[in-house]
Amino acid sequence: MRNKIFNSLFTSLIFTLYMLINIANAGVITLNNNTEISTLTLSSSFTGFYSYGTPNTASANTGLEEEGNAIMFLAEYSGELAFFTLLDAPGVAHPLRSLNMTLSDFNLSDVVLVDDSKEGTSSGFSWRWVSCCTDGMIYKISNKDDFNIDITFSDIVGINSFKFLSFTDQFITPEIIIVDSSFSIQATPVPEPAVLAIYALGLIGLGLRRYNKSA
Repeated sequence: MRNKIFNSLFTSLIFTLYMLINIANAGVITLNNNTEISTLTLSSSFTGFYSYGTPNTASANTGLEEEGNAIMFLAEYSGELAFFTLLDAPGVAHPLRSLNMTLSDFNLSDVVLVDDSKEGTSSGFSWRWVSCCTDGMIYKISNKDDFNIDITFSDIVGINSFKFLSFTDQFITPEIIIVDSSFSIQATPVPEPAVLAIYALGLIGLGLRRYNKSA
């Protein structure tokens, strides 16, 4: 009888560790510390998905662009996380438009792609684009499990709204979250699997100790 109980506890331990490790691998990302968002999982590289210049020249070609709007989202590929910003839609005639973006703790070396290399600044981006084309960028987030980025837009000409996309289900239209010209994105750190495993072992050990005392 005692061996059966021990085997049952051991099986529960293995299952618990499996669940904890999977939970630990899932970080929590939020907007303004209160709205949880989900990333887009890519099957191609960040630049491959952005598809600059193909088929529409001097433009992003993700299929997520919108005329007159700024579209933003987070995407994951090969264990890395990147912040995408898409401005306008390709092939739409419009007057000159402009937008500045400032990011806290900005590092120019983490810029994966910007439509024009001259648009990267010491604190973010300064975009100017004309009719027919889009603008935008890809910015890699170095520590994807623990970050806080404050974002501010200024010199806004021709952009009607700022939209952040959340991909709860990868195969349907993403959820659209309207954000202000100043907002933040952050990732909440989660315990490492090893820490959770030690905690689970401690709980099981405590249970066995109590069982031995009562036997």
